[in-house]
Amino acid sequence: MVYLYAEHVIEDYETWETHHEANAETRAAHGSLGTQVFRKQADPTTLIVIQEIEDDRLEEALAYFESAEFQAVLDDAGVVDVPESGLLDRVHEQDV
Repeated sequence: MVYLYAEHVIEDYETWETHHEANAETRAAHGSLGTQVFRKQADPTTLIVIQEIEDDRLEEALAYFESAEFQAVLDDAGVVDVPESGLLDRVHEQDV
């Protein structure tokens, strides 16, 4: 698995969440296995979104996330900026 992270600066969480949930099947159709979303405590208008992507579908997922179609979803969801994004590899996981 590979993970794509993106920082989203948003106008309103409820609006963002509605559009994010509505887009789940489309993301899955392009290789996403699921999403985790974190909100900064000091700034509730900033989210960190982490997509789990199938290794063999990474190029397809990246093409979708860079597409005009996905940009329209972000615009409709009230995303005003994506200041940082990139790829992550999981190198450690530990249960308590």
